[in-house]
Amino acid sequence: MKKIADIVVEVLKETDNPGVMFGDYRLLDMVAERATHTNLMDKFPMVRHSRILDALEGDERFEKRFTRMPGIRGNQVWRWFELRTSNKKEVSDA
Repeated sequence: MKKIADIVVEVLKETDNPGVMFGDYRLLDMVAERATHTNLMDKFPMVRHSRILDALEGDERFEKRFTRMPGIRGNQVWRWFELRTSNKKEVSDA
């Protein structure tokens, strides 16, 4: 049985995305559909997506970041999880 974080890594690599955040409905629903050992697809989308992001909280493969975006209540802070391997870019001296 795969952990939710393992499924997130698979989905991000397959879709060539560096990370995931609340509001990435397509990515988060792909994860929920593959997590057949859970009842995530039975939950309301906001609950389902929050639970997936909560599962990434302590995983060493992800770097937790925050971004500020406009929302219903004005500017809100949203969690964003980026794969650690995806943010290591080579820097060339010009």
